[in-house]
Amino acid sequence: MKKAIFFLLEDYADWESAYLSSRLNIHEEWSVETASLEQGTCKSIGGFETVINYSLETLTHHIDLFVLIGGNSWNIENDQLKNLISTYLDAGVTVGAICGAVDFLAKNGLLNDFKHTGNSQSLWKEYREYQNPENFITEQVVTDRNLITANGTASIEFSEHVLKALCIENTQKIEREHELLKIGYYNYCCKYGDPFV
Repeated sequence: MKKAIFFLLEDYADWESAYLSSRLNIHEEWSVETASLEQGTCKSIGGFETVINYSLETLTHHIDLFVLIGGNSWNIENDQLKNLISTYLDAGVTVGAICGAVDFLAKNGLLNDFKHTGNSQSLWKEYREYQNPENFITEQVVTDRNLITANGTASIEFSEHVLKALCIENTQKIEREHELLKIGYYNYCCKYGDPFV
């Protein structure tokens, strides 16, 4: 069984995890669980109370996907989390970060060896450890080796890029599923036919 861990902080952006977690969770070979700084619960911006499966202390290093979901609480200092992310990246684990979580990576120098995107480089001007501005790409999502970064308006595209990186299904199927979400059912039917027939 492959393991996906979604890392959440209080006031997390619930919509940024929904597309990806739901698509992973329907596959029998994947399990989807949550982690945070501590066990207990995290409340989303939308008011959903989410049970946390792992704290930083109990989180295993043997996972297949680590996803950091954005929100309003990423202005934190946490060397344990920084070191864990670095360990995953060095070990070849697929790591995805969206919105405020990318800010945390930038602040901690974790983007320095990767092409990447994020909400805005202007937010990172005071980050002394961010030393790779020339590899910031102004796209919704950027995949470079085992790191996938996205801005806060790219939850559908983020899901698509992560699933492609995991080779969870064939590329065309992944693209079509996400295009349906982007353009809507009736526009999709006009372009490709009814996906449910």
